[in-house]
Amino acid sequence: MEASAKNNDLIIERSSPTVVLPEYETPKDSIFLSSLEKMFPSMKRSIYSFERSDANVVDVIKQSLAKVLVHYYPLAGRLAKNSRGKLFVDCQKKLGVPFVEAMTDSEIESLGDSRLVNSDVLGKLVYRDPMEDMLEVAPLLTAQVTKFRCGGFILGVAISHHIADGVSAMNFMNAWAEIARGKPLSLVPCHDRAILKPRVPPQITGPYNEFVQISDVSNLMALYEEQQLVYKSFHFDAEKLATLKRMATKDEQVTSACTSFVALAAFVWRVRSMALKMKLHQQLKLHLIVNFRSRLTTPLPEGYFGNAVVSPCCLCTMGELIEEPISAFVTRIKKAIESVTDNYVQSRIDYYDINPSERLPVSAFSISSWTRLEYGSTNFGWGEPRFGAGEPPRESCLFMKDGREKGIAVVLGLPLPAMNTFEKLVCDLNVV
Repeated sequence: MEASAKNNDLIIERSSPTVVLPEYETPKDSIFLSSLEKMFPSMKRSIYSFERSDANVVDVIKQSLAKVLVHYYPLAGRLAKNSRGKLFVDCQKKLGVPFVEAMTDSEIESLGDSRLVNSDVLGKLVYRDPMEDMLEVAPLLTAQVTKFRCGGFILGVAISHHIADGVSAMNFMNAWAEIARGKPLSLVPCHDRAILKPRVPPQITGPYNEFVQISDVSNLMALYEEQQLVYKSFHFDAEKLATLKRMATKDEQVTSACTSFVALAAFVWRVRSMALKMKLHQQLKLHLIVNFRSRLTTPLPEGYFGNAVVSPCCLCTMGELIEEPISAFVTRIKKAIESVTDNYVQSRIDYYDINPSERLPVSAFSISSWTRLEYGSTNFGWGEPRFGAGEPPRESCLFMKDGREKGIAVVLGLPLPAMNTFEKLVCDLNVV
């Protein structure tokens, strides 16, 4: 296990931001945002670490950004609201992308585990625009290149989750890298979002577990407020994952194959809940972030640029979670994922068009897998990068590639006493 990368001595010298615009004239249309996209109001920050570079690294990345923005022109626009208060991307506002050049005397290796970067370090490596909290003038993308003494560099990127999920953001980054290497785009982005418009009248089916309101009967909020929140990553190699899968399918409740994701999700949910010492009658939710691009009756185009994820949910009590066999929750998780159909997605779109989205309660837990994101393809000409992300929200967990062991790294945050317990439980797979 490893704590988030911390280097509070990291000193960065930044230039003033310059604005990068698309190299050529681009459409001045307005791009509709689906009701699902109002659920993601944050900027997602990430870093790409490269061990080597040369003198023209900043020019190459900056010039290729102008070129890729011709294809991904909404990122140069700004958000706006129509007469009904609905969000859209105003592409007439070509205010561009803030771009920053920075330098440091530090070594990249001093950052430690770059997969998980604490907020202080991330704030130095990823430019945060002062207008970020002002909806209609905030940039939808920022970029910063930081050159290190060792000759390497880090590309820090912030992209609005309003207009791009993980797959779309990765497609953009890989397209940017292709252009930097002088290659044509291998995937042309699609900006047509009409298929994700709400139906008139809305057709909301259900009920659904994710809409159930649950109370904090375990007083978890006090625990989070009183204790230090600690972030760590835990590594599950192929052998551990195989053990979990065997244990998760050892009785008749699981009648079909179990993936590593499902087995690990069931294990992490149980162990995290045990570490938080919730009351037996506490209701719990597990939200699973599911990409629905290929699950619609008419699948979205391969290059669809936007948010195409929903979060089906498992609902139970703490008593059920620790007393029932882990195989029972493997089955629940599989059913939740399989429930994501065309009707499910359209119903969610209709629901969120007329209902506000809410932050998850502390007794809810969300798991997002980034193991299939091809961030190793983000080669700007200086080799494959190491990818790093910011600390997830307190109620969330990330599954990331563990390239060293061809396994999965689990990244999450917990109050210090709970994290200490979680570490001990993770070492004992028999808790399943």
